[in-house]
Amino acid sequence: MIRDGLLEQTRTFEGEGTESHTTAARATLQSLLNGFLRETALGVWQELDGRWQLEVPLASQGGSILVELKYRSLTGRHLFQFPLQWKGTGAEASAEDELVLAERLVLELGHQVKVEDSARTAELLQKIKESCAAIQHIVEARDGDRDQLYGFEGDFITAEQSLLFGHLLHPTPKSRDGVPESLNGVFSPELKGQFQLHYFRAHKSIVREDSALADTSATEWIKSDLRRADASLPFTETDAYTLIPLHPLQAEEVLAKPAVQKLIEAGLLENLGPLGRYYSATSSFRTMYHQESPFMPKGSVPVRITNSVRINLFKELERGVEVSRLLRTKVGEVSKEYPAFAIVNDPAYVSIALDGQEESGFEVVLRANPFQGEQAKQASLVASLVQDPLPGSESRLSTIIRQLAKQEGRSTGEVSLDWFRQYLAISLAPMIWLYETHGIALEAHQQNSVVQLHEGYPHKYYYRDNQGYYFCNSMKEHLSKELPGIGEKSQTFCEDAVADERFRYYVIFNHLFGLINGFGTAGLADERELLRELRGVLEQFLPMNREPSIFLKSLLTEAKIPCKANLLTRLYDMDELVGSLENQSVYVLVDNPLVTEV
Repeated sequence: MIRDGLLEQTRTFEGEGTESHTTAARATLQSLLNGFLRETALGVWQELDGRWQLEVPLASQGGSILVELKYRSLTGRHLFQFPLQWKGTGAEASAEDELVLAERLVLELGHQVKVEDSARTAELLQKIKESCAAIQHIVEARDGDRDQLYGFEGDFITAEQSLLFGHLLHPTPKSRDGVPESLNGVFSPELKGQFQLHYFRAHKSIVREDSALADTSATEWIKSDLRRADASLPFTETDAYTLIPLHPLQAEEVLAKPAVQKLIEAGLLENLGPLGRYYSATSSFRTMYHQESPFMPKGSVPVRITNSVRINLFKELERGVEVSRLLRTKVGEVSKEYPAFAIVNDPAYVSIALDGQEESGFEVVLRANPFQGEQAKQASLVASLVQDPLPGSESRLSTIIRQLAKQEGRSTGEVSLDWFRQYLAISLAPMIWLYETHGIALEAHQQNSVVQLHEGYPHKYYYRDNQGYYFCNSMKEHLSKELPGIGEKSQTFCEDAVADERFRYYVIFNHLFGLINGFGTAGLADERELLRELRGVLEQFLPMNREPSIFLKSLLTEAKIPCKANLLTRLYDMDELVGSLENQSVYVLVDNPLVTEV
């Protein structure tokens, strides 16, 4: 039985009946149902007169959800024809509210995986409802920005702030706990949030910092940039103090700590408040961007986004600096082998020490900013290109491919294949080379991947994320020769099987299958043709295969392979940024279209 409580909440959903509510509710159910199908394998497919239909039996509720497909995908993210139908035992099928169907799916999932604690399903349902409400608000706010969101031209920050629907295979993509409702427009990237950073002045006796920059410390980098922004600020570059830029929400968090108040009373720490430029929130929420700043500060925030509270662990600060140094060794030759491939460095960090605490809350990564001035043009995270558009519009990828096809007098399928082939050459090929040569896997999902276009085609690829590195244990001796002591502070080494699993999911399933799906759902190309192209690139690297890795072998020979289960991970309330690498999320076996379809 559906609980009366949620049904009542659904009936009284703010804005119900509006176009924005319908858009948000359907996007929510589409993501949830796709995740449910992937992670449970429940679903009976039938082709009738060239159209696909789907029946999803919900045994615990004595009925089925009936779905007609708008688009059936080989890569596993389908588009559904709304409204969906509910057929109970002995009753005629009838349209049912999207959020009621969402509840049915969550309750069935709990039944299938034998979740005994009803609080888990109730909490997930509440987060789905909150995420849907957030999407509705974003859709209403950005409906007038369609030309900017989906146009042929674009720039870095426009793309960063364009993810209106979020992760397209996550049940709660816009769940965000910890942001006061009145400040959503200030801090949310989708609402074009801009704000000043909140600075603290800390005596160097309590400061923890490091820098891989040739002649500049983290302290000097921060001070010189702030001075350029405002020459009248009351500090000197050479005094015994460091300036620490925090996200304003985090500033409130640290000021509430008694240990921080003691440092302020002792004169070792001073609360300077908001200073300098207005930074823009990026897609990660806590990485902040200004096109004139040489770095993008990435701090902690007391906000839970999707599954995780977004905090910087000290080992991640160390990892960013370590990777910056590692790229000066033979490892950095990846950019000589593949000049259009770049890793965005996180070369410096700053924090303060609090007795007995590994993290004080002041941890800030200083990420190099390659997207300054003219270099910001035509730079876009991949997720922005393939994001489902608002109803009545087409995705930005579709706009680009269709315009190129018109200019060149070719079909969209031909242009898509060339575009995809060029993209693989500057992204996947160097990442596999890096993995097979040095045992370094990158967590290169769609949001960590930025592509710079030139005349509409892929020109340069950037990987970014100080958290997202996996060093294979089998290559520890090799990497230690390049950089003695590697991994001791950053804790980045893991079993090869774990690196295989994460590399396979983030780069292949999330990133490249997601990109292929973007071509398919927009009607630009046949997914099978693009899968064949992807398989060909993987096959080219077989002579470089490095045991005990099974990354290439599994993708090319196994019909089912492990894939991250976003819905189950969310149901079990797992924070993916804490715990061991092996136990941060749930993985399930799913069909591998590189084997089953090509």
